[in-house]
Amino acid sequence: MRVQRIAVAAFIAILLLVVLAVMDRWNASMYAEKIAQIKIPPRAPASGSIATIADLPLPTEETLFGEQIPLGNWFIGQQYDREFYYNWNIASALLLWWQRSGIYFPMIEAELHKAGLPDDLKYLAVAESGLTNVKSSANANGFWQFIPQTAQRFGLRVDDLIDERLDPEKSTHAAIAYFQYMRTRLPSWPLVAAGYNMGEDNVATSMQWQHAESYWDLFVNDETMRYVFRIAAIKELMSHADRYGLYFDRLAPWRAPQVRHVTVHGPIASIADWAVEHGCLYKDIKVLNPWLVGRSIPNGTFEIALPATDNDRASIK
Repeated sequence: MRVQRIAVAAFIAILLLVVLAVMDRWNASMYAEKIAQIKIPPRAPASGSIATIADLPLPTEETLFGEQIPLGNWFIGQQYDREFYYNWNIASALLLWWQRSGIYFPMIEAELHKAGLPDDLKYLAVAESGLTNVKSSANANGFWQFIPQTAQRFGLRVDDLIDERLDPEKSTHAAIAYFQYMRTRLPSWPLVAAGYNMGEDNVATSMQWQHAESYWDLFVNDETMRYVFRIAAIKELMSHADRYGLYFDRLAPWRAPQVRHVTVHGPIASIADWAVEHGCLYKDIKVLNPWLVGRSIPNGTFEIALPATDNDRASIK
């Protein structure tokens, strides 16, 4: 009898499972039928928005340094598109460059204007360094990526305690002097930009043996072939970010801290001790005066920037 009861219970349990499975399948079928009756329009990007990289409205006309880029040439158009897509795809870097430009572009623009040079040269600094003091494997340093020999050639001090390549204003003056010199040797500003990358002598020699009259006719190393197009793409994306779905103006560009300058007569054994004596910390001095690369100040007279107010400190003390 016990065996019979177990068998009956098992049969009932199996029957219940079958009934539940049938009901579940029926409910799922009914739900799918109701969903199918709901008309859902296909998803589409909002008017003027960028859904994917394929939606980018590539420029059909572009100028750099006041010169028209011949985008109608298939090879030149492809080179420009390559740099445009690449730089659009690193939007976080572009945003940082745009924010830093709020600090440094006003000074660079003013100096370029004073020297009568093209405003677009400011984007060369972005292409070189992203407007930061970065050091390369070739020992180039600063916004304009001078190697020590070129920096010293154009009036910058570079040693173990002072590196004026890291002074944005002084290095901009040196870059302008270098641009002016190259422009006396090369017939256009795109060629000057190429010369900044591969050396003006190399550009002049390449033009001569290739019988080329412009940058757009040159065939040189891949880095320099890309370099001028990269500057042009950065210019377009930073200047017209909203056209390409990069709405940088929703954020505020960074501001330059307000500073006051004091004249210092070296040597000073400890910048940290000197900073405390002037109501600051070592961090404040190093951030506001990045060209002071050592812990001390050598012989000589120097203008040291100090924070004008507590809000302009790099430290929080």
